Amino acid sequence: MRRWALGLALTAPLFLFACFDEGSAVSSTGTGGTGGGSIPVGGGVGDECSTQKPCRPGLACESGVCAPGGTLTAGSPCVISGECQDGLQCAQGTCQSAGSGEAGDSCSGDLDCMSGLKCTLVGFSAQCAPEGSGDVGADCTTAADCFAGLACNQKKCGPPLPGMPSFGGSTWQGVDCEAPNPDSVRAYFEVPGVSDPAGQTGDFFRLPFPNDVRIEGGKVNLDGFPTPGDELLGFDPVQRYVDAVAASESGWSTYPTVIFRFSGPINFDTFKVKNNVSPVMWIDVTPGAPEYGDNAGLSWFASGGRSHYVCDNWFGVRRPQGAPLVPGHTYAVWMTTAGQSESGQPIARSPQLAALLASSAPGDAKLAQAYAKYKPFRDYLADKAIDQSTILNASVITASAVRDPMAALAAAEKAAGAPAVKSWVKCGGGAVSPCPDATGDRACGDGTADYDEYHALVSLPIFQNGTPPYETEGGDIAAAPVRTEDVCMALTVPKGAMPANGWPVVVFAHGTGGSFRSHIRPEVAGTLSKAETPSGAVGFAVLGIDQVQHGPRRGSSTASPDNLFFNFANPKAARGNPLQGAADQLALAQLAATLDVTAADTGGADIKTDANAVMFFGHSQGSTEGSLMLPYSDVYKAAVLSGNGASLIDALLNKTQPVNIKGALPFVLADFDSSGNLFGGDMHPVLGLLQQWIDPADPLNYAVAATRLPLTGMTPKHVFQTYGLDDHFSPPKTLATFALAARLELASHDPSVATPDAIAQLPEQAVPLAGNVTVGTDTVTLGVREYQNASGKDGHFVVFDVPSANADMARFLGMAAAGDVPAIGQ
Repeated sequence: MRRWALGLALTAPLFLFACFDEGSAVSSTGTGGTGGGSIPVGGGVGDECSTQKPCRPGLACESGVCAPGGTLTAGSPCVISGECQDGLQCAQGTCQSAGSGEAGDSCSGDLDCMSGLKCTLVGFSAQCAPEGSGDVGADCTTAADCFAGLACNQKKCGPPLPGMPSFGGSTWQGVDCEAPNPDSVRAYFEVPGVSDPAGQTGDFFRLPFPNDVRIEGGKVNLDGFPTPGDELLGFDPVQRYVDAVAASESGWSTYPTVIFRFSGPINFDTFKVKNNVSPVMWIDVTPGAPEYGDNAGLSWFASGGRSHYVCDNWFGVRRPQGAPLVPGHTYAVWMTTAGQSESGQPIARSPQLAALLASSAPGDAKLAQAYAKYKPFRDYLADKAIDQSTILNASVITASAVRDPMAALAAAEKAAGAPAVKSWVKCGGGAVSPCPDATGDRACGDGTADYDEYHALVSLPIFQNGTPPYETEGGDIAAAPVRTEDVCMALTVPKGAMPANGWPVVVFAHGTGGSFRSHIRPEVAGTLSKAETPSGAVGFAVLGIDQVQHGPRRGSSTASPDNLFFNFANPKAARGNPLQGAADQLALAQLAATLDVTAADTGGADIKTDANAVMFFGHSQGSTEGSLMLPYSDVYKAAVLSGNGASLIDALLNKTQPVNIKGALPFVLADFDSSGNLFGGDMHPVLGLLQQWIDPADPLNYAVAATRLPLTGMTPKHVFQTYGLDDHFSPPKTLATFALAARLELASHDPSVATPDAIAQLPEQAVPLAGNVTVGTDTVTLGVREYQNASGKDGHFVVFDVPSANADMARFLGMAAAGDVPAIGQ
């Protein structure tokens, strides 16, 4: 298993760096059987019992029925956790100390969870949840149906299979593969349905994938894409995304992995760059586009071993980190005949590929359709005088217009106008909030010496079809609002006289698990009520709402927003939730620019906002939503993005909080290596499929449109990204990916940092960093700065926990509101 990375300037074919790492290929073959251990003699839970018919050890005979005894001490043999004393779990057949994980906490096995809970799969993550009631041999759909200590193996509760976690594992053995042929190696290129030359008869990836050849009738055709079945989750997680993509997509991901296959082993070294010539290329071949001919670099991964999805001897190619394709553009990804087999012999070309590169169309009707898809590549080869016979294998891919759903949302939101606000209440003195469920942290506060607190209901357009929280169905985005919803809103207003032009305002979008009052804390409303800048203090009003899948926006559900917002079990909601959140922030922009209410309305003071001083501050989920909408609003002059990652692929591979996706994903996909990691890592074809579906809701595809390449008629924004070391919610790779996609500069790290993370090859720029980029006639500040996480705190929260990060945030927004070019750091 080897990987090669080739970096090139974004618009010029100049080599910048190359590296080569070697490892060993490991295939995951899975395990079979019905359980991982023997069961002691005796009745099981629920069986009748007596002195003549005893229960198995660890169970007690209560009223003639076997029940968990809860008496076994640490180290005792056990079958289920209920046989062990309180504070113990049954794992690997013995009673062991239980963990401290509560319901909803991340876990990797039952030992992470408290007694009475077990580690189970919720969508793509592993979480502690109440144990089921199924004993050994009981029917089950998932491990959640079984007692702690048991898994669901082939629809029956039993001890976990050897090598599997306590939440179970799939027995799927993967796709059928032909044995490799080391003596005669050919590059596979087989179009399904072609009879002359013969069409695809083997695995799905014998046609390079993705490939415009698989776009038929304006829709992606994924017939034959491998899936693991419904054994582990009670539904087939991959099939759901195959169906979703096939039903709605007409192009490919802007951040794809291109996979090629060979019939036998190849010589990795022959595919490496020699004398500044690369045998592997990725070129924009869009006719007439300014980017035509651009080569932005690539990395590739080669494996001699098979996975459960891709047969032996495969080759994956990806773009550089943070370099998505241009939506709507067509690209050719190819390798040349410089590549050789492992024995040093030429690799045979496919006659079907040769037919697609020939000067005249083939006679086979199916191949003739494919021939039309390869025209941009043929034209490019002719334009650059490249001999088509030197092309060993190639894929032509057209990137989907991934921004279109957000653009349509923005247009509909603009047409709807500013949302109405009602039921104002000035908090304090026992005032009752108009918001539902206004108890505990959601109840009216008393304000502070620096600001007053107001609550109200804002009527927001809802574009998601169906009934919230869309756990199993609905949640997709409609072209027009399907209803309106009164959403809880809190507004803090500085004490003292209102400026003549109204209050500068920050729209704050909270993270998952927060509420409409998350900004009412010293580090947000407090700091921003008197934001210190070089030219004096700026007093901000700060506005926040319940984000999507929070509070009453979950309908009647009390499920965790972590599970509802990141709802990978329902593809429509997984994509629709962040898009709806982005629409909310656009609605709030219109509100923040036009708010003008009297004391009679508010029950307190007159409140007017300054339309020329509206800023955005997003954290985590709120930053994701903000990233999607910023290119479509010129109301927001500047934005601070905290805990803001990009690239679903990198999130799935690295995210461990608030839910553990990294640990569960290899088992959900039934494709893991000997270390329990996903086989192939970011080159795995299912990750590419998931990325394609989420592309319209991934900050990756909007980052540069908010900064250096604004959409037609829009202006660039000042953008400051805070980067916390040791962030487990938005892993560092995702933070870096956003910074690279937005083309931010790297401000010198905060003094709290001893060893900063490298972000590609970005050099650090001295602080204060201000006005460092010119876009047309606009001078903007675009930067990311690293901070060390506070002691005992996760790096996800540095903007709140680290005083210098908090001051940097307030100064940046305050300077922008004052009409100055904002600075990062001082």
